[in-house]
Amino acid sequence: MQLASLLILLSGVWASPGAKTLHDFHLSRSEINYDSPSSTLQVTVHVFVDDLEKVLTKAGSKNLRLGQKNEAADADQAIAAYLDRHHIISSGGKVLKPDFIGKELSEDYIAYYCYLEYPMPAGTKEVNIKNNILFDLYDDQKNMVQVTKNKKRITSFLFDKEQYSDNVRF
Repeated sequence: MQLASLLILLSGVWASPGAKTLHDFHLSRSEINYDSPSSTLQVTVHVFVDDLEKVLTKAGSKNLRLGQKNEAADADQAIAAYLDRHHIISSGGKVLKPDFIGKELSEDYIAYYCYLEYPMPAGTKEVNIKNNILFDLYDDQKNMVQVTKNKKRITSFLFDKEQYSDNVRF
């Protein structure tokens, strides 16, 4: 219900009569697919480039120039390190270590699709997903997470600063 309400709000124009700008919203989206043949979690994180640049700068990375032709050579490393700290998947109390596959700009050049892959230990039936991406930047940040198994929907979450983790059974 919470997810449906957010989507309805995001699809409308958020401006009061006479307002000159639209209301800002802060949202990331993650898709997590458990691919049982390869025993991996395949993750796509969609995040706005300007927000990512701001949070990485706040964390100490300088002059990354994300999404530009002269992007810094260490941009991928900075993004991977940030996602490693803020998009955490664990099983049986052990944090799974992701492989950062890479990133690509969206067609409109305003967001990145970041690709991660988490090897799943044999026999894993449940994982905990913690997603607090950009919470250190925006108080109103929301993170949508859709979970699938072999491309079939299992569940969805809408995380905020108060609730940013949950468990999923495969």
